Amino acid sequence: MKVDQDFDKLPLGQQLRLSATVFERCNQGITITDSNGSILSVNPAFARITGYSAAEVIGQNPRLLRSGRHTPAFYESMWQQLGQSGHWEGEIWNRRKNGEIYPEWLWISAVKDTDACTTHYVAMFADITESTRAQRRVEFLAHHDALTELPNRLSASQHLQWAVSNAEKSRAKVALLFLDMDHFKSINETRGHAFGDAVLKTVTRRIQSCVRETDTISRHGGDEFIVILSDLRDTEAVVRIAEMILRRTEEPIVLDGHELSLTLSIGIALFPDDGTDFDALLSSADTAMYQAKEVGRNTYQFFDNSMTADHGEQLLIRNDLRRALERDEFELHYQPQINLESGLVIGAEALIRWNHPSLGLVPPGRFIPVAEDSGLIVPIGGWVLREACRQARAWQLAGLPNMVMAVNLSAVQFKRGNLHQSVSGALLESGLDPRLLELELTESILIRDTENVLATVRQLKLLGLNLSIDDFGTGYSSLSYLKKFKVDKLKVDQSFVRDLDRDPDDAAIVRAIIQMGKSLNLRVVAEGVENAYIASQLRLLQCDEAQGFHFARPMAAPAFAEFLESRLKPAASAAAAKTVSQYATDTRDTQRQLVSSQIRASGNDSYS
Repeated sequence: MKVDQDFDKLPLGQQLRLSATVFERCNQGITITDSNGSILSVNPAFARITGYSAAEVIGQNPRLLRSGRHTPAFYESMWQQLGQSGHWEGEIWNRRKNGEIYPEWLWISAVKDTDACTTHYVAMFADITESTRAQRRVEFLAHHDALTELPNRLSASQHLQWAVSNAEKSRAKVALLFLDMDHFKSINETRGHAFGDAVLKTVTRRIQSCVRETDTISRHGGDEFIVILSDLRDTEAVVRIAEMILRRTEEPIVLDGHELSLTLSIGIALFPDDGTDFDALLSSADTAMYQAKEVGRNTYQFFDNSMTADHGEQLLIRNDLRRALERDEFELHYQPQINLESGLVIGAEALIRWNHPSLGLVPPGRFIPVAEDSGLIVPIGGWVLREACRQARAWQLAGLPNMVMAVNLSAVQFKRGNLHQSVSGALLESGLDPRLLELELTESILIRDTENVLATVRQLKLLGLNLSIDDFGTGYSSLSYLKKFKVDKLKVDQSFVRDLDRDPDDAAIVRAIIQMGKSLNLRVVAEGVENAYIASQLRLLQCDEAQGFHFARPMAAPAFAEFLESRLKPAASAAAAKTVSQYATDTRDTQRQLVSSQIRASGNDSYS
């Protein structure tokens, strides 16, 4: 017997019963008014959220819920849009019966008769108190260190930009000091992390006592700090502050009846001598700090160009990157992504590796920044897209289960490459279903040149693929861009996940991100899962997916296929390997031709 699922073809009585059931059982508040705004009906969820019973509001105007936070212009704009389009949607603050003000997401639709005259209004709203609270917590933690409440790296970078901007106008100098505590690891190991945290707070207060209010102190992570000194006329002031920090840190610390003495190693970089932006100055100061460690610790060192012994290697990398694609020196490794509920492998993240003829296997952290700086990331990124899609399709043809292939995108690809054409071409060439491709974007991509990025993202979404936000929690972590860009997943940065089992602040961040994701119907993926306990905690927090060394390290394509077969289809190993090998051989010449043509089309001037 065939069951007709078309609601419009159901008998009127059945339609009414179904509509009444939805109205009564919906978890979101529903209000129906006449054309003048008088409330005719509300559902039980309305009463539960607002505290008003149906009897108390029937005949009233919804304005009895107004919080007083919105201006008359806000409501005028709302009614203007309702009149023009018949719909309005947005965040609004209302007041419960007990006086509590709360945020809600409100949808209003006008109901019109056959003459296009408005007869009723239907409003539906959801209480977003918890997701708003979670967003505020994430926003704070995204800009501050949870333990010391100092600005984090993101804020420090912004403060340096302001200091540099002012210094350029006044011809002053800016100093960036990189501080690292000597032998701090032994404190955590012998006294425990709680004691170590108390020590870090004490050191923070001592550093604060040595600088001016206009200077910036940031906790860089672990036992590392950054100090930004602005508006300097000479280096003598830097020396005085560095020496003062060393003396104050050496003073005995008494905690829980224990007395200990600490020392610091400090590296110093100056603007504009040693760099003109945050990353360059930080790199120089970091190099100088390690030099301070080498000369005996408990001292400071100014950066000197002679410290950059690897300068020649960087030049070699820059030059050889241009030929690496044509020489077929790149390969992709794949790290499995696991469904935490079922334990199944549901995806793979494609990670690039460079087999350099003289340097050996070069990790991406050493050549990706060079590729981005030179613009070569555009053809390299195009190769990664094509190769990842080809490999995913090859695994399908080998009889392995369908999996989502995740590929990272660079901000430079949005700016300089025809990204939509590159992605659509990779899908067409490989024959991969777009639903099995996931593009990973960082938060920094979404907040720069928003309109152009939004246009590109909309084009990509029309292809039918998925989008995820990588390293979530380390940037702006805003609900607004998550709604605007209609992403599908959030990937919690591994810096929060790795210490989930021993750092309550990291646990709070992960919990808040998962809660935010759930409120927006997004899947949440945890990176950097390194042991079974963290995996179990993530399951308890209702995280959807995970990846990390606990499950598997990134591996070459053949090893990844074997990994899958060992978990899913052991008997298909030989056939799968043969099919994958044949498919790879058939497409290799085409791949090389595409790479060569893309390099030639880019031109040397574009990457100078």
